[in-house]
Amino acid sequence: MELHKINSIPLSFHEGSILSRMGGKKMIKVSQRIKKLMRKAENDIKRDAEPKALFRISWVERKNGSLLVSNQTLKSRKLVKLFSSCDRAAVFLLTLGKNVDRLIQKTMKKRSCYGYVLDAAASVAAESMASYLQKYVERRLDEEESLTLRYSPGYCDWPLREQSKIFKILPNEQIGVSMSESYLMTPRKSISGIIGICPSDSLMDGGNVCLGCKNTNCVFRRN
Repeated sequence: MELHKINSIPLSFHEGSILSRMGGKKMIKVSQRIKKLMRKAENDIKRDAEPKALFRISWVERKNGSLLVSNQTLKSRKLVKLFSSCDRAAVFLLTLGKNVDRLIQKTMKKRSCYGYVLDAAASVAAESMASYLQKYVERRLDEEESLTLRYSPGYCDWPLREQSKIFKILPNEQIGVSMSESYLMTPRKSISGIIGICPSDSLMDGGNVCLGCKNTNCVFRRN
C-alpha cells in the first residue's frame, strides 16, 4: 500500500521524562544546574535534529500463530492476540538524524555529564516523534476506527531480530537509517515499529498488551 514520508516533525520535551531516562524520580530533587543542562540539551537537539519518518499502511493477516504484514511474517504471540480484530497496520520508521548522534558522541568525550543529559533528552525527543506519528495516523482513520499502542522489535515477546523485516517493508534509506548485523539502528536515536488499526468496539485491552502481562516491574510497561 501507499508509502508516506514526513520530512518535518515538531519535537517536544518533558523534564520528568528526561529525568526518568537518567534514573531520577522527582524534579524537586534535581539541582538547578541539571535543570539548566536539560534546557540546553533541548535547544541543542532542536538545532541539530533532522526529524524524518516513514510509514506504510498494510493489510494484516493472522497465520500459524504469526502476523503477515506486507509479505513479512512477524513472530509474536502477544501481537497476534492484540491484532486479533485488526485488518490493517501502520508500519513505521523514524529518526532524529545523524547530526544528533554526532553531537552526543562529541559531547561525551568532552563533557560526559552534559553528554549523559543530552543522550536522555534525545531519547525523549525520539519518543515524542513516535507519539506525533501515531496521532498523525489516527487523524486519517474513519470515525469508527482506533489504533493500538505502538510496538517495536525488542518489546514483549517480539524479538529484536524482527527489525530486519520492518526494513524490508520500508525503504529505510530514504530517511538515512541503516541496520547493523546485530539489528541495531544507525542513527541510534531512531525508532521502528507497528501500530494496529482496528474497529473501535473490538480493540482489546485498549490496544495495550501490557495490561495482560504479569511482569509488573518491566521498565517498558505502559499502564
